Amino acid sequence: MKPERLDALFDAWSESRLTPAEATELSAHLRADPDARARFREAAAFHGQLHAALDGLNLDQASAPAKTLDFPQRSRTLGFVAMLLGVALTVASFGWALASRADRTVSRSLDIQDGGFDGVAGKIAAGFPASAFTWGGDPSEVVRAGEHPTALRFLEAAGEQTIPNSPRQSCDVFQIVDLRSVRDQLLTSGEAFVELSVSLRDDRPAGSETIRFISKVYVFEGSPADIVGHWPPVADQTLGSGAQFRVSRGGADGAWRPLTTRCVVPPTAGFLVVQIGVGSAGSPGSTSPKLGSQFADDVRLTLRTRPSKAELAAR
Repeated sequence: MKPERLDALFDAWSESRLTPAEATELSAHLRADPDARARFREAAAFHGQLHAALDGLNLDQASAPAKTLDFPQRSRTLGFVAMLLGVALTVASFGWALASRADRTVSRSLDIQDGGFDGVAGKIAAGFPASAFTWGGDPSEVVRAGEHPTALRFLEAAGEQTIPNSPRQSCDVFQIVDLRSVRDQLLTSGEAFVELSVSLRDDRPAGSETIRFISKVYVFEGSPADIVGHWPPVADQTLGSGAQFRVSRGGADGAWRPLTTRCVVPPTAGFLVVQIGVGSAGSPGSTSPKLGSQFADDVRLTLRTRPSKAELAAR
């Protein structure tokens, strides 16, 4: 496929006018061309950052420190999108912009399995999940935590199973989420992103060694079977990802604190991988402090879509 055609297909997706036939064409090309996948992943992530930045203005951000979005040089199309965003913020009020976008947003809970950890007794299955909609990962268990009758307790950091002698940097659990039930919605929507929310707790005394909680979403093409036995993924396997962190030094106040992660979902997405973990807050490869007093609960995954221009015109 010529670069001009790829640009045209991405323009159609970013401007909410991609047809099902064009989505099929784009998907086939992305599967066949790693360079095209990389270009599309970068552009789609930037496109999603713009809208997530607007949406985030109306949400409680107290759970995470403020961060500056780093927008490197992009294509002509994305520069035009950014210019329009700047004009909108200058000429119109934030309230009007957010309200007009919110009116067109459709939210749907995705089928994450056992987000409250009510269906697991004792230890979480060891290793990366072998199938969709099951929890698996590093040493962890389901216990009572304060007023929560069931919650995930992170027990011990571990290295990557497929990487010999990898550092014990964090304790992570995973779930694969199949997107077949929302495939038509993704193909026909103007844009889509997911929100992963989780409640976290650190029961250590105040002033303990610094740790870092992580909440992350990866987006892939294909089917869940493609990732089993191949974790962690290499860079060109993912369509995109989103991550948020919470740094903690304990406090033992029994408080559950929220953490929300957002990630753009291109129309060609086939499944997601959800990752929740805790471990070292140091440089990559740093060994995790001792764990066992950290908990997670109320894991929720929400798909948010906005209709295409054709749908808006029909209304």
